[in-house]
Amino acid sequence: MKYINDNNFKNLKLIYEPYEHIIIDNFINENYMEELLGELDNLTIDKSYYYGNQNFEKYKFAFRGHLGNILNNIFIELNGDEFISILENVFNIKNIIRNNLELEGAGVHKVMNSGFLSMHTDFEAYNDKLYGLLDRRLNILIYMNPDWKLDYGGELCLYDKKTLQITKKVFPLLNRCIIFMTPNNIHGHPNPLNIPNNICRQSITNYYYTKNTTGLNLNGNCIKPVEWYYDIKS
Repeated sequence: MKYINDNNFKNLKLIYEPYEHIIIDNFINENYMEELLGELDNLTIDKSYYYGNQNFEKYKFAFRGHLGNILNNIFIELNGDEFISILENVFNIKNIIRNNLELEGAGVHKVMNSGFLSMHTDFEAYNDKLYGLLDRRLNILIYMNPDWKLDYGGELCLYDKKTLQITKKVFPLLNRCIIFMTPNNIHGHPNPLNIPNNICRQSITNYYYTKNTTGLNLNGNCIKPVEWYYDIKS
């Protein structure tokens, strides 16, 4: 791979608590970082296709068009054979849909000052125009936040259903990546950001899917949409 740093995948170890995930620093090749950050800066609010509901996604914008050359090529690699084969091996998931840039959810997310993302579980499946019903299996978030300070907040919080508390926080440092299993796993960054108005919390995001052949979720139950947990704070 050209844009994704191959050296990261030699000794990957799956973390199981509070649920399966991996964290990788220096995920994107540093040679492209300056140009990549410039392309992200070019994604101004007027180019967004989505503005979050203020009750649970305050001041959140999403982008999937107007992407520059580096961003486009990163998404090609994130959905390519080599990278998805790594994901299948690490997370023991077979037949992840690959080489398709039109699946639900891929893009860039930006959250402005005072914004937050309430704790939630992701939607479990959706009907794709090409493949039919798809199960959502994995999220990847690649943080693009230069000089992010601790008092800005914005840590990704992972919730443990066994202990009924947040047991892990992932600081959104520049070029840090987290990949995690999505079904029925609670996550978010629920506290309002405390950042200067001229910056934002931003990430490159992709979701991974497998075909659903039963009409039920992976546990054999009815498929659930997003579920919000407003009372869980970090």
